Amino acid sequence: MSLQKINQTFDQLKNCNAWSLQLLHARDLAEGFVYNAHTVTVTTPGAIAAFMKELGDAYVQPKGRLSDYQTICDYDGSAIGHTLYRLEVSNPLIHKACKDLLHAMSHPDMKGNALDFKANAYVLKGEISLDEKRVPVKLFTIINPFKVLKHTFMWDGDSFHVLPDKYLTMHRYIDVAMIDNMVYMFNMKGEKLFNMERAYRAICQNKLEDVIASGIVSNEDGFRKHAQSGHNPRKFVSFDENRLQKLRDDISFKNKMAEKFGIRQTPEGTFDSSDSDNVNRIVKFLCKKGMIDPANDGPVEVEGAKRWR
Repeated sequence: MSLQKINQTFDQLKNCNAWSLQLLHARDLAEGFVYNAHTVTVTTPGAIAAFMKELGDAYVQPKGRLSDYQTICDYDGSAIGHTLYRLEVSNPLIHKACKDLLHAMSHPDMKGNALDFKANAYVLKGEISLDEKRVPVKLFTIINPFKVLKHTFMWDGDSFHVLPDKYLTMHRYIDVAMIDNMVYMFNMKGEKLFNMERAYRAICQNKLEDVIASGIVSNEDGFRKHAQSGHNPRKFVSFDENRLQKLRDDISFKNKMAEKFGIRQTPEGTFDSSDSDNVNRIVKFLCKKGMIDPANDGPVEVEGAKRWR
């Protein structure tokens, strides 16, 4: 889906009058990531529909929120500004989390008062018409929607009185949109909603074992230690199998890349993985975060790379 289609989607929000609102509680427990949902009923006629019109307008107006985004890219672990990241719900990074989240939303926990529900997000669900097709839309805002208004008084027609402790507040922005079978992350809060850190750390562990098995690094324990430190694990989302294969099978290519990217080698001809700086260079190269500047033929670090069209 292009930015133009995203714009059309938000423009259509005002034409759906059957939105539902759910509170969400997402948390990481020892046994895994857990979701709970609680459905909220708003009895004021047209209140949700009016809010959805305002929300859509906030995105599609000439200088609206969508104007902040310049491109849509497949999620690759980078965090480039002005980029809207997308993943299919079947993507291994989010598949289980999506399945568990959707199950919780289909089986909400309605015990107790909504004010007692420990919400850290909410979702608005509806259907819109897009290209003559009915498309399900779920819009997530990752924030505690309850607000406490202290020292605030309401006029009741005769006098002012103190407002109750908590109010449910909706915001004219979203963090994640699920449109049909595609997830769009407007910012990195989506990583928190889907517990993606756990997923990309698992990918990192698998891929670094592939690197070790290839025999291109000198110190296995050192590579494991340094490759999993800092921001390195998220880089492995864009791990390039072809680069690893060429390093393993083509000595001339490996030597050339070592020279261009400043990767130190041992006398035995393996990449020295005994210190963090050298391992970081190896990771950047394998995960397409290291490229050659055509202006001076020198190595540069990049957030991400895709084929030139």
